[in-house]
Amino acid sequence: DVNGIISTKTKLDYESQKNYILNISLSDGNATDYAAVFIKVTDVNDNRPVLDITSTTVTIPENVPAGTSITSVSATDVDEGFNGLVVYTLKGGEGKMDIDASGLILLGKKLDRETQGFYNLTVIASDQGQPVLSTALNLTVIIDDVNDNPPVFSSSRYEVSVPEDEVLGRALLTVSAMDLDAGANALVKYRIVSQQPPTSSPVFLVNLTTGQLSLSQQLDYETIKQFKVEVEASDGGQPSLSAKTLVVVHVLDVNDNPPEFNQAAYHIFVFENLQKGSPIYTFSVTDKDEVENARITYYLSAEDGDNPYSIQQDGTILVNGHVDRETKEKYELLLVASDNGVPQRQVIERNTLFFICNFLLFINLSVCAFSESWFSPVTRQNFTYVSIQVLDVNDNPPQFTKAQYSASVRVATAKEGVSVLSVSATDLDVGNNSVISYSLMNHSNDFRINNHTGEITLSSNLDHIIADTVVTLIVIAADHGVPQLTSNGKVTVRVNDINDNPPVFSTLIQTELSAPENAASLDLGVFSATDLDIGVNALLSYSLQDDFAGMFHINSSTGKLMTKKSLDREMMDSYELKIIATDSGKPSQSASLVLSITVEDVNDNPPVFPQKLYSVTVKENEPPHVILSAAATDEDIGYNAIIHYTIIGETASFRVGELSGNITTLEPLDYESRSQYTFILKAFNPGEPYLQDTANITDMDLLFLVTVEDANEEGPVFDKPSY
Repeated sequence: DVNGIISTKTKLDYESQKNYILNISLSDGNATDYAAVFIKVTDVNDNRPVLDITSTTVTIPENVPAGTSITSVSATDVDEGFNGLVVYTLKGGEGKMDIDASGLILLGKKLDRETQGFYNLTVIASDQGQPVLSTALNLTVIIDDVNDNPPVFSSSRYEVSVPEDEVLGRALLTVSAMDLDAGANALVKYRIVSQQPPTSSPVFLVNLTTGQLSLSQQLDYETIKQFKVEVEASDGGQPSLSAKTLVVVHVLDVNDNPPEFNQAAYHIFVFENLQKGSPIYTFSVTDKDEVENARITYYLSAEDGDNPYSIQQDGTILVNGHVDRETKEKYELLLVASDNGVPQRQVIERNTLFFICNFLLFINLSVCAFSESWFSPVTRQNFTYVSIQVLDVNDNPPQFTKAQYSASVRVATAKEGVSVLSVSATDLDVGNNSVISYSLMNHSNDFRINNHTGEITLSSNLDHIIADTVVTLIVIAADHGVPQLTSNGKVTVRVNDINDNPPVFSTLIQTELSAPENAASLDLGVFSATDLDIGVNALLSYSLQDDFAGMFHINSSTGKLMTKKSLDREMMDSYELKIIATDSGKPSQSASLVLSITVEDVNDNPPVFPQKLYSVTVKENEPPHVILSAAATDEDIGYNAIIHYTIIGETASFRVGELSGNITTLEPLDYESRSQYTFILKAFNPGEPYLQDTANITDMDLLFLVTVEDANEEGPVFDKPSY
C-alpha cells in the first residue's frame, strides 16, 4: 500500500509454493526507485499423513513362524521437517503383531486359528508436528486353517449294554468326534479298527460319517458276553490326522434257556424227628442263562396240603415242620423250577405230561387238566416228582395204659404167688423199637413182675406187716430200640390194717422258742406229727388248746404256727402253747406238743421322768453338793432299760451324774451375781431306736425355780460419800 506495507491477498500454502519474489517500485512522482523483496513461506503442520495401501484384508496361514512379515503400509506427509516425519503405531493384534518404523507389520508370536480366527488391526500414521496430526487405517488379518488338530472323541471309552436278541442294523450308540480345524481338515470319517474277541466276520458296523454303531451279526450271551471295539476317527486334511476310542459292548442275557433237572424223579429217605431247618437233599438244576435269567425259583407243594418241607433258593429241601413217622410215613410232592427272566421260560420235558398225569392220579384226582400257559411257547418250567419216605427213629418211649395203677391187699388173705394186678404199655414205634420188657425199679421182697406180661404177684405172705401200709412200686417199661427208651409207671398197693397208731411229734422239735415284740404275722415254724397208719387213719389235723384271744393261729392241715397280732413284752412276756394233732380214724387218736414262747424285748419305751418340772432352792456360798436326784424309769428291760442323763444349758454351774441322775453344783453360787437358773435335764437310753425324755428346771413363773438363797454378807452402803 502507500505506506509500504506488504500483505497477503490469499492464504499461503507451503506445499504449493515455498518462495515468492516481489519487485517493489517507489515513486514520488518525479523519480522512481525499485527494490526486490524475497518472501519465504514457513511450513505449518496442516497436512495429515496419507496411507497408501491396496488392500485392507490380509490372509496368512496359522503355522507361519514368529518374525514373519504379514504386510506393510506406507504413509506420506507433504509437510516438511517434523511436520512431515511419519511414525507408525499398531492397535489390536492381541500382542501377537507389531509394526516397525518402516510400516512393516510383523508376527510377534505363534498363531492358532482354533483360538482366534482373525484379528482387527488399526494402523495409525502420525506426524511429529505441533499439534500432531494422524491418520488411521483398519486392517483385517484372516488366519487361514492348517490341519494341526486331530479329531477328538467326546469320550475315551464308550460303554453300551445290548440284549443278545437285539435286531440287526438297529443303532446301538453313536460315537462322536470333533475336529477344531475347518473345512476339509475338520471333515471326520469313522471306521472300526479292531474287535476283541475277534470273529470270522465283523459283528459290528460303524457309519462312515455319523459314527452310528450297529449290529451286523446276531449276539449270543452264552458264547461271548463282552466285546471291545476300537473305532478310529480321521479328518480330511493332508496329511490326515486321526484318533481312536474304545467301545465296550456288554451283551445282556436274554431269558432264552429253561431250567433243567438232572433227573426226572427223585426218591428221598429221611429219618423222622429231624430238627427244623435240617437239610435233607439238594437238587441240581442248571440254566444256561445268567443272573436273574438263571436264578431259579423253586415251588414245592403237596396236593393234600400236608407238606412239612420247604425248599431254599439254592435247591436245598429243609425240614420246615414236625416230621413224625407215626403220623405220616410218606410224602408225595411236586417240585417246580422256574427261572426269573423276563419273560419267564418254562419247559415241558419229555415224559413230563405223562408224569404230571400220573402224579395227579396218584393223589386221587379224577381229572387231568392243564392251563394253556403250561404249554405256551413263552413259558418254560421244569417239573419233577419227589417222594420222601420217612424212616422210623426210636423216639417214642413205651406209654403205660394208665397214669397210675392201684390195688388193695388184705394181710389176712395175702399169700405168695397171688396176683395183685397187671400193668400194660404200648410203643408207637415199629420193629425192635416197639418191643417192651417190664421190671421193678427197686427190688422188693414182697412183690415181683413178669418181664413179658407185666403181671405183678406176691412173693411173700405179708405176715410181717403189722400196720396199715401203702407200698409204692415203680415199674419200668423199656423198649428194645437204640438208644433204649423207658418210662415209669406208678403202682400203689394198699395193705389194709386198723387205726392203731396215734400221731407222734418228733422229739427233735425245738419247744423253747423266742419271738420279738411289735412284729405282726410272725412265722414261728411248722410243727407236724407223723402217723404210722395209712389213708384217713394217717390224715392229721392241727389245733391250739388256747390261742390267747386270737394272738396265735395254726394251719389245720400243715401245722404252720403264726402270730395274728403283735406281741407286747410289757403286757405279757411269755406264753405256753399246746398244739394238738388228731388223726381222722374212727375212733380218732391224738397227740399234743407244748411250746414255751418267750417274748424278746424291743426298745419301744422311752425313759420317763416322774414329773416334767422341778423347783430347787440353793443357798449362796455353799460348797458344791447334790441339789436334786431326778430318777427316770424305763418299762423295757436289759440294755434297753439303761438310762443316761445329761444337762442342756447351764453346764458351767451344774452337772448331772450320767447314770445316777444326781444334779450337783460345780461351784458356790452367788445370789448377788445371779439369783435364778433354768436348764433342761435329758434322760435317754442307748438302745435302738434312740429314745429320750426331758424335764425343765425353770423359774417361778412356771411354778418351779432354782433359786439362790441370799446370805447376809453385805452391810448397808450409802449411794454417795457425802451430801
